[in-house]
Parts: sequence; C-alpha cells; structure tokens
Amino acid sequence: MNIALHGKNLNKKKLLVLEAIIENIRFNGINIYASKELKKNLTNKKSNLKKIKTYNFKILRECKYIFSFGGDGTLLDTVTHIYNLSIPILGINIGKLGFLSTFDIKKIDKTIKMIKKNQLNIDKRSLITANSNKKNIFAPHNFALNELTVVKKDSSSMLTIKCFVNNELLNTYWADGLIIASPTGSTGYSLSCGGPIVSPDNESFIITPISPHNLSVRSLIVSNKSKIKLEIESNGYNFLTSLDSRSYTCKSGTEITIMNSEFKVSLAKVRDYSFFNTLRGKLNWGYDLRN
Repeated sequence: MNIALHGKNLNKKKLLVLEAIIENIRFNGINIYASKELKKNLTNKKSNLKKIKTYNFKILRECKYIFSFGGDGTLLDTVTHIYNLSIPILGINIGKLGFLSTFDIKKIDKTIKMIKKNQLNIDKRSLITANSNKKNIFAPHNFALNELTVVKKDSSSMLTIKCFVNNELLNTYWADGLIIASPTGSTGYSLSCGGPIVSPDNESFIITPISPHNLSVRSLIVSNKSKIKLEIESNGYNFLTSLDSRSYTCKSGTEITIMNSEFKVSLAKVRDYSFFNTLRGKLNWGYDLRN
C-alpha cells in the first residue's frame, strides 16, 4: 500500500510529531511519499526524514490515501494536488480549529489500523468552479472547496458587484466584497461575515456580502445547480479574487462565472464521525463557562 503526505511550514515541534507518524506508517508495511513542498521543508530543517521520496502524478495515482498534515489551510492546498484523482484526503489536525482536518494525531495508531482494514468512510464534498471573461486568470486551478471571494484591494472605496443567478439580476452589492461559499466553506470566511452554517451534504451555494453598505442585505442560499455571474467595478481599478487560499489580481470590469464542479473531493472520516458533533466541539456549543 502507498500513502502520500503533504504539509508545509512545519516548525521543529511539528516535525518531531511528523517523524513519529511516518515511523508508525512504515512499521505497518506502508510505503510513503512526500510532496515537493514537504520534502523541501524537511531538507531545510535537517530532519531525519529528508531522504523520503517525493511523489509525482504517476505515483499519486497508485496511492490509497493522501495525508494532509496541518490545519484546514493545508488540506485546502492538498486539494490542488489530487484534483481529478479519486484519492481520499485524510486531514491530520495540528492546526487550531480543524473543521476539515478532523483526525487527532493522538489516535494515529488506531487510524492506521483502520486504513489497513478499509474501515474509513469517504465523505464526498462539492467544489466551486470559476471562470472569467479574462483569459487564464485562475489557471491552472480554477476551483475551490471552501469559497470564492471577491474583495477590494487598492482603495478604501467599496466595490460595485452585480450578481446574477441564472441570468436574472439578484442584487447590486455595494460592499467591501462578496463570498460565494460551498456548504463545506459555510464554516469559514462566510461564517465570520454573518453567513449561515450549512450541512455539507446540501447542494447549495451561500452568497454572503462583506461589510455591505445597505444593512438590509443578508446572506442568501441558492441551489448549486445555479449559474452565478458577477460583474465587478472598482474605483481602485484592481480588486482581488481568491479561490480558497489562492489570490488573483483582477481588473475592474472583470466578469466571473461560478458553477458547481463535476468533480468532488473525497474526505476520509472515521465511521463515528458526525458533523454536528464537530460543530458542538469546535464552536463550544452547549458549554457554560459559569459552571
């Protein structure tokens, strides 16, 4: 069995944890390959794992899983490695919140045994696909697991964003920006801007304005079978569009079209995983600090 591993920006303490995990994987007779980014990090930190082999597309196709070692940001970056490949991502959480990276490093022994026995569940997550009237703006990765965000860049002036749903005008937003989130991304940037939490098995887009000028404007949920088009004007000439953590500078007058991707990301989960348990645990629902 082959397993791929991706991680980045690891400090000495996290590298020691990673070394223990890799030792466990190898002890179980599993071959492991690292991303080029992780290999570079291991080499720079003079880790005992600097001789680990790196993976390419051909090797990835032969891997049973790809481990994302870090937080949710690392997992989002891992998606760019396996796009259009049916390789499940197993997120090992060493970050802070961890809505996507749900595996506890303290349970890695149990997790490896479950992998060998094929006892992990696969959770399919929808992606957002974005295209624009300006050629190759988002190349080569024009997709996002969490959200597409349009936000002002060079000026304190608000953006003017015309939003169409299936060619029908929804609204003209005067705001600092606009977020089009997937159900997976509903617990990310959209949530911090007042958007709703949506169960990941929903087939929807969440449209959430960022600091809108009109206080009556609120988030809206539409079907992910819809085609959303944004026409953006900026007094600062340029604005930023981000797909998850990848940002692109766009010119005023750019049009962006958002649709649901045909490809879905596979996230590996233990069989007793519950989205609602995760919400209660991560957001401290039901806890009363007075008691």
